[in-house]
Amino acid sequence: MKQPCKLTFARAVHPWDVIRNNELIDWFLKSDCDYFVKMDVDQVYPDNYFEKMLPLVEKYKVIGPLIFDRWPTGNFMPLVNFRGVASGVNKPFDVRGKSGIIEVPYYHTNCFFHRDALEAIPQPHYEAHATPDGLKRSNHVDAGFMEKFPKAGFKIYANLDVCVKHIAEVEVDREVHERWKRGSV
Repeated sequence: MKQPCKLTFARAVHPWDVIRNNELIDWFLKSDCDYFVKMDVDQVYPDNYFEKMLPLVEKYKVIGPLIFDRWPTGNFMPLVNFRGVASGVNKPFDVRGKSGIIEVPYYHTNCFFHRDALEAIPQPHYEAHATPDGLKRSNHVDAGFMEKFPKAGFKIYANLDVCVKHIAEVEVDREVHERWKRGSV
């Protein structure tokens, strides 16, 4: 008989995502849990999300669902590796018409991570570097985190049969959104 899965939920409260994410991963690595699942509060998860994704973690080690952007275009949202795209190393990948599990060059950080994968990457897991760009998107901390897995010998996978969407689609263009974030709208 299959053993029930023990779930433990944790939420970090630090306002800066670098510290918050490192606190969560550090807590996980001190626990007796086997899998770390990173989820955003602004996303809608399908029924039986864990039942569909958890069995895949043992085999794939780093795997995420198909995530759609919050913008009205409904585009698939891998974590765009801003450094890679800017330098031409990583090209955007297209998932239209595909299904099942595929290997991807980079991904959004809302993945299921096996303990083996997180233990293999160097700490601090999330890092921010002082760069000439003033910590603009070309130094995206999520991209730096996800880049560590292939360097440690772990491939990154997407399960195209499990779809996650953002809670709201924003009916504004990016310029208006940026002004809203700055508090000038």
